[in-house]
This record gives sequence, C-alpha cells and structure tokens, in this order.
Amino acid sequence: MRLHAVVVVIVSALLAGASSAGAQIRPVPPGWQLERAVLLSRHGVRSPIVPMEELDRHAATPWPTWPVPPGYLTSRGAELMSLMGRYYRVLYGGRGMVQSDDCPPAGTVAVWTDTDQRARQSGAALIAGMYPRCPALAAGSLKDGTGSDPLFHAEPSASCPMDAAANRAAILARIGGDFGSVSREYADPLAKMQAVLCPADTAGGGSRCNLMAVASSLEVQANGGVSIKGPFGIASTAAETFLMEAAEGWPKDKVAWGRLANDAELTDLLSIHRLYVDLTQKTPVVARQKGSNMLTQILATLLDGHKFPDLTPRVEPVRFALLVGNGENISNIEGMLKLGWQIPGFQANEAAPGGALAFELYHEPHTGHRYVRIAYYAQTLEQMREAKELTLSHPPGMQAVDLPACAAYVHENACPLDRFTAIVKEAIDPGCVAIKP
Repeated sequence: MRLHAVVVVIVSALLAGASSAGAQIRPVPPGWQLERAVLLSRHGVRSPIVPMEELDRHAATPWPTWPVPPGYLTSRGAELMSLMGRYYRVLYGGRGMVQSDDCPPAGTVAVWTDTDQRARQSGAALIAGMYPRCPALAAGSLKDGTGSDPLFHAEPSASCPMDAAANRAAILARIGGDFGSVSREYADPLAKMQAVLCPADTAGGGSRCNLMAVASSLEVQANGGVSIKGPFGIASTAAETFLMEAAEGWPKDKVAWGRLANDAELTDLLSIHRLYVDLTQKTPVVARQKGSNMLTQILATLLDGHKFPDLTPRVEPVRFALLVGNGENISNIEGMLKLGWQIPGFQANEAAPGGALAFELYHEPHTGHRYVRIAYYAQTLEQMREAKELTLSHPPGMQAVDLPACAAYVHENACPLDRFTAIVKEAIDPGCVAIKP
C-alpha cells in the first residue's frame, strides 16, 4: 500500500466513528426500565499542562497566564462540571433511576476519580451539582501518597509488558513507517497553526517561528506510552490550549491572541490534536494496554452495582456511577470498541472537557431481557463559553453511540447484555487487567 493510501485509511477511520453515531439520544422504549448507568467522564476545563515557559518556546508572543497552576481545574471548569451534574440529576431523575428532588439512598450514587487535582475537583463539582443539599455525598479517590490509580493509569507488568518499541512500531505502521505522508496530508492545518503562533507581522520570533524546523518523531517511554515530538506534538498542544481558552470563556479576541476568525478555524486546528490522540491512544495495541482496566471496571459495575472501586460495603447497589479521569481514558475505550460521536464545536470523537461516555443498562420487564445502550454527553463549545444552564429543553450536546460489533444483534437500538458482555471481554486484554473489581 502506498503511503498516501495509508494516510487516507487513517483519516477515513477517524471519520467513520462519527458517521455511525446517532443524531440524538433515542427515546427509551415503552415499558423499559433503566437499572444502572456507568459514566466515564473527562475532567473539566483546565489550565495548560505544559508550563508556560515551554509553550513560549514555540510562539512569537508570550502565552497568556492562567490563574491556576499547570494542569489544574479552573473555577470556570468547576462551574461547568456543576452544570453537567445538575443536568444528570434532571436526566436520570426523569428516567426514574436517581433521586431528583432529595438526597439519594446511601451508596446508590457514587463517584470515583483519578488522583490529580483536576479530576478530584471535577468529581466534587459534579456531585455538588447533582445534589447541592447533600453534604454527605463525596467523590472518592486513592489517598495522597498511594501513587497513581491503575484504573486510570495502567502500568507495565509481567503479563502486560507494554513494550514501548513494539507500540512505536504499531503506530508507525498505521502511517506508512514515518511522518512524511501524514505531514503532507496535514500541511494546511500545520501552516495555519504556524500563522497563529507566529503571524507574518509579528517581529522577534526568531528560531521559535519555524514549526517545521524539526521533523516529527515518536518518543517512547518506559511505561509503554508513546508521544509525538516535533510539529505534530507542538501543534496538538497549542490547539488544545486554544480550545481550553475558548471553553474557559475568554473573549474571542483573546483566544489564540485573537488570531482566529471564528470557531471553524479553531475546529480545523483541532484536527491535528485529533490525529495525535488517535495515534497515541487509539492504536489497538496501545488502547488495549491502557484501557483494559477501565473497561473491566465499567463492565463489572454495570453487571453488579456492588463492584465499585471505593471498596465501601454497600447495602444498596450503585445505580449511577461516575468515573472521572482524563481524555485518554475515554479515547482508549473508544478505540477498543470502535465508538464514535460528534459534538458541535469539536472534532469528531473528541473527548471534550467534562464530556462523558455513558453505558446504560435497561431491563425489558415482559421478557426479562437486559440491554445496554451507549451515549456520549458533553456541553457544546458555545454552551461552555457562555456557561449556559442545561435543561431537558436546552440539553448539552449528546448522541446515541452505536456499538459496531453488536450491529447484527441490536433490539430497540440497544445491544443485548450477553452480547455486550462478550464484545467487551473480547476487546479486553486479560493480561493487562491489574484491578480486582
């Protein structure tokens, strides 16, 4: 296969998931009962993870200063997460699954987060938004000093070595062996990014104003992770930073130093970030290594509400479970199950700030059968920018998400539970499952 053809395959795969997603949330079939929902959410709007001095190395104009340390959830990010929490109470309360007007029975609503500040504070904001008058409810996470949570950050083991060289080879194989053809395919958004970082009328950029001076390359890490260095790495970070500025509610003349004519230009630049995530997080071998713990937990909780990572003995099973981590967690699951969606203001399959991938378990009483539906919920960029209240008449961006492997078994736009379970177990690498749900 020629290199150009390889890149076309990559781009087609990126678009395929979005075209398979439903246009809206489908109505619950008459008589069906929603028994449980497990949501995997990304944290909310945060400051750039990369320190400002590092970002400044690649732009003619110094980057704006954020009011919080690198990678921290902002107060606006917490506000937006709270709005999502309030909407979840309305949505799932209306479906009869959670208490909509009072504190829920103990243990039936639970939140577990990653250990970093942005995830912990996002979880706290979600639960506070759902139940502001219920102080006993709190998001849980591993205690400080206990290290990273393997649920969100899988690590190599004897049965799952996460060989970095093999992962690097798998990624390169998807683009024809090097970045030459991909660089040609993305020449236009890369050139636009160069113009934003260093416009022609900006003096003093010097060596910083040559995005293409160093060729893109893959950097392997001891834990099996792979990152992209060079133009794609720089442009991906910059594009996501512009997105966070917009979602933070900055005036449009301040986002990207006011150098974007409209949101369509921002979305175009985000295509670079989308490719970066697709290669580093959704390449099948990487997705299975990094996502098998999380997908195992999601299935276990969906099947048995007593299996949730906070280890608290439960009289009542969890009915609404929130797992709050990072975009990579959602991207891993998306890659494993070949899912897709599209939220206004974002690239197809983007794990938007505060967005959540929902797995919902339904019971059909007259047959006794159970089914699983998947949905994706996220505020649109415009809703984030304006911090709009979310209601049933003015909902966030949301879509039904098809499970391609279940296409031949679908009933009422839902996957039979036994078939869903088989698909998930086939997607998981058992050797990479280190948790015991």
